Amino acid sequence: MKCPFENLYSRFEQITATKEWERLQNSFNEADSVYIIGNGGNMAVASHAAADATRLSGKKTYALDSQSLLTSIANDFGYENIFKRWLELYALGSKETKSIVIGYSGSGGSKNVISALAWAKDQYNFSSHLISGQKSTCLPDGVNELVCETQYFHTHEIMCVMSFYELVYGSGNKCPVIKDEIIRKMVH
Repeated sequence: MKCPFENLYSRFEQITATKEWERLQNSFNEADSVYIIGNGGNMAVASHAAADATRLSGKKTYALDSQSLLTSIANDFGYENIFKRWLELYALGSKETKSIVIGYSGSGGSKNVISALAWAKDQYNFSSHLISGQKSTCLPDGVNELVCETQYFHTHEIMCVMSFYELVYGSGNKCPVIKDEIIRKMVH
C-alpha cells in the first residue's frame, strides 16, 4: 500500500490559479514582515518557511518556533491565545509597516490560528490569509482563504510547503539549485 498524496500537483496548480492566490501573492510581495502560524506539522512547515523566506527573499519572516516562548504563552494565556499573544509581542511597533500573517490549518477550524488572523487584521490591519485543508466554517470576514480540499493532514502540510516556495518564486526570487550549491561549496 502506498501513501495517498491526492494528486498534489494538479490541486496545487488549481489553487495558484485563483483570485485568492493572487491576493496572497500580492500581499506577500508588498509585505515588509511576514508572520507564519500553524499547529503540529504545520508549525514545522511554518518554521521552515520562515527560515527559507528570510534566506531566499530577504523579507523579515517569523514563526513561533521557540519552545520556551510557546509553552510560557500557553501557560500564562492559554493555548487558544498562543499565536495572538505571540503576534502582540512580535508585531509591536509594526503598525507602520506592511505586514502579512499566513495561517495553516488542515481542518480550517484551528481556533488559535483563526483568532490570531482576525486579531492581526483588526488590531494591526495586517493582511491575513488562511491556507486550509478543508473550508473553514468559522473564518471571519476579511481573512483571505485558500482551500486545498485535501482529505489528509500530510497532504495539506505538503501543499503548504509548496505554496510557500511558490510565494518566493512569485516575488521574483528563487531557490538554489543543489548541484550549483555543491560546486559553490567546493570552490569556497
